[in-house]
Amino acid sequence: MTAAKSPDRRAVEARLALIYGAIFLVFGVQSPFLPVWLSARGLGVAEIGLALAVPRVLQVFLVPALSRWADKRGGVVAMLALSCLTMTLLFAALAATTGLTATLIVLGLLFCAQSGVAPLIDVLAFAIFGPGGPAASGAFEGRGASAPRFDYGRMRMWGSAAFIAGDLIAGLFLTLTSLTAMTLLLAATAALAAAISFRAWPMDRLIHPSSHSGAASQGRAGSRLLPLVIGAAASIQASHALVQTFASVHWAQSGHSDAFIGVAWAIGVAAETLVFALFGRWVAGADRAAGMMILGGLAASARWAAMAFDPGDFVLALAQAGHGLSFAATHAGTMLLIAELAPAERRAEAQGWMTAAVSGLTAALTVAGGPLIVRFGERSYFVMAFFALAGTLLAASVAALRASERGRASSG
Repeated sequence: MTAAKSPDRRAVEARLALIYGAIFLVFGVQSPFLPVWLSARGLGVAEIGLALAVPRVLQVFLVPALSRWADKRGGVVAMLALSCLTMTLLFAALAATTGLTATLIVLGLLFCAQSGVAPLIDVLAFAIFGPGGPAASGAFEGRGASAPRFDYGRMRMWGSAAFIAGDLIAGLFLTLTSLTAMTLLLAATAALAAAISFRAWPMDRLIHPSSHSGAASQGRAGSRLLPLVIGAAASIQASHALVQTFASVHWAQSGHSDAFIGVAWAIGVAAETLVFALFGRWVAGADRAAGMMILGGLAASARWAAMAFDPGDFVLALAQAGHGLSFAATHAGTMLLIAELAPAERRAEAQGWMTAAVSGLTAALTVAGGPLIVRFGERSYFVMAFFALAGTLLAASVAALRASERGRASSG
């Protein structure tokens, strides 16, 4: 009987990068232009905020449940594939909806299908290449099989690059057709993601739950720090709620073309891609990861303070470039901290709770954002700056507590 051949590390990395790219291509089309599509369907600013916030509340409950399932049962790629197929059908259904109630129902179902997609890809990446995974235990062969550590940023940057591609494709699509056809493009990109995910289904064999059984759990110190890490990530990432939901609508109402909106978003994601590409060279270990979260929070605070003054095109471009730090540095630092602090058998659950915390706070700030924009205009970004600064202080406390624990350990 012939022994099963060990998988090639580079082939697995390439397939994982392809999944990141396919799924974030959908988000690249959706994020900048779905709010504008809703506005064109007759929804006001407050109604758009409601339509995009209510589904996020559902994510607070769904993502931890999916993550616990991933920890206990596996089947991550299968869940990704089925989610993408459901997204395809719901994007097609969205094109036929009319009225706020019907739109809310379809969007709610759509966001339910999307709720676990992004965190599940990260769960897949860390389950294979993170501490305790098959890559760390020498299960791979081929060139690069003995790589010393997992460069998460280099893998994640393919998702960001695909987001840019989706953004630019959507902008070009709109110059050739009408905004009402945007949901058809979304359905097509989701169908592509579904096909690629179904093709990658065999990767589930690499992350069978039994592979975690030999992994050592982290001590109590790591468990105590995880809530602070999650709180810091939620505060900084949720501060993006106003720009994610209302920026495209505001820019369109200010007379900017669809092409300008697409370029503005592309600048932000290009900076994000660059930070992810360099992350592995800058950061090694959880100590520097906490520093990246602090840097991301400071960048977010400065970004929202600049946006509060409704800047001109040049300053707006600089503020969008700050997305590379405000989002990417925060996210990559968070993921590395969770990977090192959470017990291996509960790592996916910790990532799920982080995503749920971000979704819940983002939903609250999105609902509040509509009335804030109506009453205070661009000055509402000062509220986002406050939350970003609060997250920065939490990240700083994580760094300080880790330094204190190392000091006690060395003295003992």
